[in-house]
Amino acid sequence: MKILFLFINCVSTYFVAAQSLDLKAIRQDFNQGHKNENLCKKHLSSLEKNAKSPVEKGYAAAYHMFMARHTANPIKKMSYFKNGKNMLEKQIDANPNDVELRFIRLCIQYYIPDYLGYNSDVSNDKKFVMNNLYKLKDESTKDLIYNYLKGAKMYSTDELALLGR
Repeated sequence: MKILFLFINCVSTYFVAAQSLDLKAIRQDFNQGHKNENLCKKHLSSLEKNAKSPVEKGYAAAYHMFMARHTANPIKKMSYFKNGKNMLEKQIDANPNDVELRFIRLCIQYYIPDYLGYNSDVSNDKKFVMNNLYKLKDESTKDLIYNYLKGAKMYSTDELALLGR
């Protein structure tokens, strides 16, 4: 009986671990998702299966949009982009004050081509992130976002000072 209990416990622990997300790695690799197809597919697969929180779903949306760069089929490109866009907007509509979701949208809209018509929130998101990043409780996420935005050169020196407070 003890052996059976131990076996069931080990198996259930394995399945729980297999279903968990490595959100830290997903965040760290965010700036590589559009460049590295294998990395993008890996994170997208994990996010599609396991994303539960609004932020996790926001990253799933971003990685969907990144996949548009990794396919040659124009129909698939547009499908990945539109699905990701709709997913992200749904999360932001439900959580408009989430700094990380607004950061994700800012980064996507800042870098995608204008002809896609998905850039109307850049100014608002930039201001929102600048005025609210300091409120994030998770210091490592705050530092990651700050360093990403600092390297992206989308903020002036004065804005970076506000962002980094």
